[in-house]
Amino acid sequence: MTHHFKSAGVRIAYDDVGSGPPIILLHGFSASRRLNWQLPGWYDTLTEAGFRVVAFDARGHGQSDQPSDIESYRPEAIAGDAIRLMDHLGLPKATLMGYSMGGRNAAWLLAHHPQRFDAVIIGGTGLNLLNAAEAKRWAARGYALTADNEKAESLAVPALVPLYRRATKRGGRMGALAACLLGAFPNMSARDFPRRGPPTLVVCGSRDTLAGSPVPLAASIPGAKAVVLPGRTHLGAITDPFFKGAVIGFLGCRATPSLKDASLRAAGRTGRAGRTRASTRGSGRPRSGTR
Repeated sequence: MTHHFKSAGVRIAYDDVGSGPPIILLHGFSASRRLNWQLPGWYDTLTEAGFRVVAFDARGHGQSDQPSDIESYRPEAIAGDAIRLMDHLGLPKATLMGYSMGGRNAAWLLAHHPQRFDAVIIGGTGLNLLNAAEAKRWAARGYALTADNEKAESLAVPALVPLYRRATKRGGRMGALAACLLGAFPNMSARDFPRRGPPTLVVCGSRDTLAGSPVPLAASIPGAKAVVLPGRTHLGAITDPFFKGAVIGFLGCRATPSLKDASLRAAGRTGRAGRTRASTRGSGRPRSGTR
């Protein structure tokens, strides 16, 4: 059953399933809570591991309101919705997990509200979060809003038009996605993160050139660990059983037999293929990429 609440005047849709310690899930750009988390089996994986899953559609996405002004998507707004949802539900603390855009928002929340989280998982976000030149590249590539931000082709980047067309078929609005893209992707540096924060895991696929390597980002967060998912691209990582096993192992939960079996199968496939095993912080070679 879909629930709603008002976050700084914006209506946010969310799911609240299971019981136990709460975990807040933040999805990626142009996706939704159900596309990123429910359909790939994360709801089942986490509830079976004993978590209460709280997943919401980011503003501009899914069943949440879709404003078209850039200011509605600054980190204080789009990432801050997680804090306001926790307050709405009476949750003083929770585990936080985000992927892609949600991973960036999770990193921002770690930097600005570390006391609200028991643990943080940053998925699909790595080296490129630390790229200080990225904001300038947006303009160089032609990202721009139309005059009223309501036209169908709000972004002047032909290569991305298919992505937005798919999003609009799922109920998204071009103007909202354009505003989100221009407002919700901050860059960060090592000095932004607290010296003593919650346990943090950074996870990316080994072939994810969109996010880059997780190792440099983990090295920038005191005490964080990195995991590389062998052979996975940006879009392929979210469904990887090895990703699920790494998250459950990191959180120290008592996994169900089925989840344990999935993790063992993923590890077995990785070993048979002779691919790179999971890397911990300080190992591996950073990979660069573009967003």
